[in-house]
Amino acid sequence: MFRDKKGNTLFLLGANYWPSSSALNMWTEWNPKEIQDDIKRMKDIGMNCCRPFLYMPAFMDSSERVNALMIERLHFFMNQCESWELYTFPTFIVGHMSGEDWDVRWGSGANFISDSNVIAITKKYIISVIKEIKSYSTVLGWLLSNELPNYVGNQAAADVEKWAKEIIQTIKDEDPDHPVSIGDGAWGPEITGEQSGFVLRKLNKYQDFVGLHYYPRGMNPWHHSFTTAFRTRLAREWNLPVIVEEFGTSTTLCSEKNQAAYYRNVFYSALINGAQGTLSWCLNDFDFENKRPYSHHTYEERFGIVKTDKTLKPAAEEFQKFKNIASELIQLVFQQIEQPAALFIPSNYYYEYPSQFQPAFKQWYDLYLETFSLMKRANLDVTMVFEPAQELENNGQFSHELQISPEKNPVLFIPRMKLMTKPMRIQIDEYIQNGGKVYFSFANDSWVLDWDKLAGVETDCKFGIPDFYNSNSLEIRVKENWGSFTCGEKLQIPLNNSDPEYSYCLIKKTSGNVIMEDSSGSPFLIERSVGKGTVYFCTFPIEMLALASHNEQWKNTLSRIYGAINQTVYRDPIFSVEGIGTEMGVWQNDNLYHLVIFNHNWIEQQVVLTSRFSNWTIEQSTVPYVRKDNNQVGFLINRKSVCHLTVTKH
Repeated sequence: MFRDKKGNTLFLLGANYWPSSSALNMWTEWNPKEIQDDIKRMKDIGMNCCRPFLYMPAFMDSSERVNALMIERLHFFMNQCESWELYTFPTFIVGHMSGEDWDVRWGSGANFISDSNVIAITKKYIISVIKEIKSYSTVLGWLLSNELPNYVGNQAAADVEKWAKEIIQTIKDEDPDHPVSIGDGAWGPEITGEQSGFVLRKLNKYQDFVGLHYYPRGMNPWHHSFTTAFRTRLAREWNLPVIVEEFGTSTTLCSEKNQAAYYRNVFYSALINGAQGTLSWCLNDFDFENKRPYSHHTYEERFGIVKTDKTLKPAAEEFQKFKNIASELIQLVFQQIEQPAALFIPSNYYYEYPSQFQPAFKQWYDLYLETFSLMKRANLDVTMVFEPAQELENNGQFSHELQISPEKNPVLFIPRMKLMTKPMRIQIDEYIQNGGKVYFSFANDSWVLDWDKLAGVETDCKFGIPDFYNSNSLEIRVKENWGSFTCGEKLQIPLNNSDPEYSYCLIKKTSGNVIMEDSSGSPFLIERSVGKGTVYFCTFPIEMLALASHNEQWKNTLSRIYGAINQTVYRDPIFSVEGIGTEMGVWQNDNLYHLVIFNHNWIEQQVVLTSRFSNWTIEQSTVPYVRKDNNQVGFLINRKSVCHLTVTKH
C-alpha cells in the first residue's frame, strides 16, 4: 500500500515523534536545530517514516483560525523531512497524550464527536492544514487523532461512525490521493473483545488502513510475545492494510537490552504476520523537572530509543538490522507462502447479543490469545475466521459474508465451542462434508445445536450440573501412534474444579476413533470421519484449563495435539520448522526462498528446519547451522532473536 518516491513498496519503519527538549510543547517551545538533528538521526538509525503530532491546543488556539505561526513551523518540519526523505503521517487531533487529556480552550465541554459546531471547527482546522502540506512528497497519509477513545470517552457507535464518515469524506474531497486512518489504536471489539463505540468493522468502511496500538502486560510471557501476531491477524480479517502504529516500552519498566529484545519481537512478528509497518513509541527520552504529563507519569520519560544525552539505546540498533531484511521481502517480486490453520472467532466475541446468560468468566480475549499462542508454539501458521454477527439493530442483517472452504481454510480450530449462530452451524457441516477438518473442545452448557452428533458421541451431560474428576490432575494415555505421539505414551493434564467452565464431558459411547483416553478409560480425544472431512473432539475444555494453568509441560503437550492435527492437512510442506515457540515466514521468488525464523522464547532454542526438496542449498544464514541429512538442518537461535536464511532450490 505504501510506496516511496520511486514507486518501491515500503515496509514502514519509524517512530512517533516529539523532541526531547519540549515533548508535546514542540510547536510552542520551538527548537529548529534540535528538530533538524532528530530527523537526520531517524534516517541514520534506519527509519523511513515518522508520526508527527499537531498538538491541537497550539494549532487551534482560537476557534476562528489555525495559528499561522504553527503552520510556518510545520512547513519547516516538512521541509526537513523532504531533505532527508523521511516520510510522515501528520496526526491532527491530539487531545490525549501520555496519560492526560489536553482540551482546546474554546471547547467549553462540548461533545467532540457529536457537537455540530465543534465538528465544523475540526473540519476547518484539518482542511487548512492539508491545503498547506498535501503537496509534500513525504506525506504518506493522514491520521485523524491520537487515541481518540481516551479523549472523547464512551460514545455511541452510531455517533462515532457518523463523525468518521463526515471528517474522512471532507479530507477525501480536498485530498483524494493520500490514505486516511483514524488513529484510534484499533481498540474496537473485533480486536479487544470488549464493547466500544469505535467499531472496527464499521469504521473500516471509511478509513484506508488500520493502526494498532498496544502495550501488553500480564503473567504469561507467550501472550506478551504473540500479541503482535494476534492483533495483526485479527485486524487483517477486516480487509484493510494493517500497521503497528504504536508500540514500545519504557526502560523504567525493563532493561535497555530487553527493550531491544521487545523491538525485535514486534518487528519480525509484524513482518511474518502481514503487517505493513511498525512505528515505535517513541524516538526520544525526556527529562523534565515539572512538566505535565511527565511529572505524574514519570515512566513516560524513558520510552525513547535515544537518550537525553543523544546516545543510542540498544533498541535503536535494531532498526537497520531489520530494515536490511524487510526492505527486500516486501517487494512485489516476492510472494509470501502461507499454510493457514484457522482459529475460529465466534460473533459473540465482538458483538453483544441480548440475554446471553453468560457465566462470570469474561476473559474472552485471553482465551483466544491463549489458543493462538498454543497454536503458534506448535509452529502453525495461524489465520482467523470471524463468524458473521447477526446485528439485531440492523434488522438482523449479518456483519459480513463468510464462506469457509477446505481449499481456503483446510483446518479449523474451535476452542470451547460454546456459542454459534444457526447459519454458521449449517456452514460448518457443509465445510466438513466437503473435506474440511474441524477440531473443537467441550464447553459446558454449549448452545451449539447437535454438537454431540458432530463429535459422534452419546453424552451423560446434565442440565445445570457440571461433571468433574475429584483430582487436581489426570493421566491421559495415547492409544495409537499419531503425529509426534507414540502408542502407550502417558500425559498429565491439570484439572480445575473451581468453575463449571472447567468441567468435562462424560461420554457413554462414541462412533469415532479414540486417539487418547483418560485413566478411567473415558475418551479424551476422538477422531471421526464425516463425509469427506474429519472432526476432532476433545472432551475437556483444554484451552480453558490451559488459560488457568501455569504448567508449561502440559501446554507443550496441547501444542503437540494441534500440531498433529495440522500435519494431517500439511503432510509435505515446502519448509517446516520444529522448535517450541519459533515463528517462521517464507517468501519465494522463483527458485529463491527467504526464511525468517524468530525465537519467541526467553531462552536459547534448538531449531530443526526441514525441506521437502532433495536438492537445496543455504546460500546465506545469519546463524551457524549443521546439516542433519539431505532434508534437514539444525541450529540454535538466541532468546528473542532471529535467523534469516536464503535458500536456493536446484
